Amino acid sequence: MKTFSLSRSERVRKKKEFNFVYNNGKTIFSSDLLLKSVFILEKSDGKYGVQIAAAVSKKAGKAVWRNRVKRLIKESYRLNKLLILEKAKQKDKKLLIIFTPNKLSEKNNRKLKLSDISPSVVELIKKILQQI
Repeated sequence: MKTFSLSRSERVRKKKEFNFVYNNGKTIFSSDLLLKSVFILEKSDGKYGVQIAAAVSKKAGKAVWRNRVKRLIKESYRLNKLLILEKAKQKDKKLLIIFTPNKLSEKNNRKLKLSDISPSVVELIKKILQQI
């Protein structure tokens, strides 16, 4: 596995996993309330590490805008994932995280850049580190 990649095994993809995280996970918000994340730390069955997903509601905006938000969230996580990956390896646990926009919408934020999203993602990663 490459250091700065986001492979298929590092993503939450199944509906069963999404429901598990949403029903049993803890929710935290970034200080600017742009993003929120739901996460859960579970026992590792031989596989440790971090799996993430970016989910955006249809109410937030049109498909092009929603897909851009998801790409930006995943990119900012990918660039900063070493912060949280080491902690998961130390504890030999599996961490599932879902990032979602909280106060982001196409009406309020027409043009988003990586520099707008990245500080919130890094802050959420640090908050998750404190709680695990």
